Amino acid sequence: MNKQKAYWRYRLTLIAASIIVSIVFLVAIQLTGISVYLRSLAVSSSGNFYISLLVYLLLFGVAYYLVMLPVNFCESFVLEHKFSLSNQGIGSWAREEAKKGVLSGVITLFLIEIFYVIARNSGGLWWLFAAVFWVIFSILFARLFPILILPIFYKYTTLRDDELRDRIFRLSEKFKIKIMDVFEIDFSKNTKKSNAAIIGWGDARRIILADNLVNEFTKEEIEAVMAHEMAHYKFGHIWKLLAFSAAGTILFFYILNLIMPFMAAVLGLSGMSDPAALPVFYLLFFLYGLIAMPVQNAFSRNLENEADREALR
Repeated sequence: MNKQKAYWRYRLTLIAASIIVSIVFLVAIQLTGISVYLRSLAVSSSGNFYISLLVYLLLFGVAYYLVMLPVNFCESFVLEHKFSLSNQGIGSWAREEAKKGVLSGVITLFLIEIFYVIARNSGGLWWLFAAVFWVIFSILFARLFPILILPIFYKYTTLRDDELRDRIFRLSEKFKIKIMDVFEIDFSKNTKKSNAAIIGWGDARRIILADNLVNEFTKEEIEAVMAHEMAHYKFGHIWKLLAFSAAGTILFFYILNLIMPFMAAVLGLSGMSDPAALPVFYLLFFLYGLIAMPVQNAFSRNLENEADREALR
């Protein structure tokens, strides 16, 4: 078995382990009454529902993070070092994980708080309003992530290789894509992997290249990579993926609206707006994602194939 196959065999094993641990944790915390206990602790801390919800989310989030930490450590640190793909020491990994944890925690708290505001105040159509909010947030986040979030973890510098920069500009003209400039980001501080992307919109549209890509690939290879990325942009694949995801999101919230009253009654909860029902929501979201994954992957592969063909042309 070659090194690449061995890497993916180990990684898929860890992904499967992560799925199993997540499901077991969510089922256990709900059926053992721990979720209700955490809800009671949160309610006793404040008479305001949303402050109590915040306390519950913090308790639940910390517990979930600690349970998943061993698998996450194996996947993001041990595995990457086993196959010599990481440049991080344990201290650097811990700092990056802390930043990711805080950032994802803040975003999750915001999303769940808004979700409960909608669930408690929108009547029978709460699922539709929640889905619309989720879709809008996803679109904004996809647009703003490379500009606002990525610089928290990596530094941007203008590409110093003028010949490569000219090649990319000429390629963008072939694709009729206007770009502001080409930037290099310091991926090598964490990983030996490479990447590239087109980010921003309008006059602020730019191209970012991982420094590993710039330093370890030929200009022809980099040009081929960028042709693939520009083909995605030319055909509007990001918007197609967002539209596909939006349809899936609306379907999920509709199913949630049908299932949650029954689940709440069985578990002795007051309803969808009960914070103690959050593990059920997470579990259903998780299972729905697993069921939908083959369809989403097939759709994504079609887009990748289309981008490959256009890049070669």
